[in-house]
Amino acid sequence: MFTGFIREIDSVGRIVVPMQLRKELGLTATGSKVEMFSDGKQIICRKAVADCAFCKSEDDLVEFEGKFICKACIEKLRASAE
Repeated sequence: MFTGFIREIDSVGRIVVPMQLRKELGLTATGSKVEMFSDGKQIICRKAVADCAFCKSEDDLVEFEGKFICKACIEKLRASAE
């Protein structure tokens, strides 16, 4: 029974994510991003999804100086500046 991929960590701490997994998650372009974290017993690695810096929404995002802001929060910012 196939349960996953086994990869060695190289001398500088890197692992190679198998092409099959990269294709499944749409991580085929150079610069694709993943997020990694630990729950104390395992390392979780998943495709990074952009979200709003204020409300964490993943919808209608605009990038501004390396941060993402949703259109609803942009409107709230505009209204508070008036």
